[in-house]
Amino acid sequence: MGKHLQLIGTIVPLLIVAVGLIGWVLTLRADITAAQTEIVELRRASQVVGQASRQTEIEINKLNKLIEDFDEIEAITEEVDVLIFRIDELTEEVGSNSPAIEKIKTDLAIANDQMKTIMSDHAGFGDALKDLGKSGLLPSGERRDYGGYGGY
Repeated sequence: MGKHLQLIGTIVPLLIVAVGLIGWVLTLRADITAAQTEIVELRRASQVVGQASRQTEIEINKLNKLIEDFDEIEAITEEVDVLIFRIDELTEEVGSNSPAIEKIKTDLAIANDQMKTIMSDHAGFGDALKDLGKSGLLPSGERRDYGGYGGY
């Protein structure tokens, strides 16, 4: 019996250590499985973050392009403002010169009417000279062509 007790005293601590070791291995296995699951989830999250990062970069590039476009629009707006100012100046100048322009138009119309009258008179005078030339009343038998005043 003493030998059995000694054997039991040796085996029982070994069994306790074995059970503890088995529990520790099972806990370790569960921790490894959990760590592997977390690694897979972290990889997925990393891919999502990578995609979000690429999308953010695209959006930043678009924003930079919009800022460049805005700068161009600002420059064009300044040019348009200058042109509007110049148009206002020209409109004012045309307005101040309108009476003079109307007077010039009137004077040209009067001069044109007087020119038509004079040309018509010349045409009539040319016809009279032509008739005188045909009848021989012009000195020394002068033969000229008169006319060419074109419908005045």
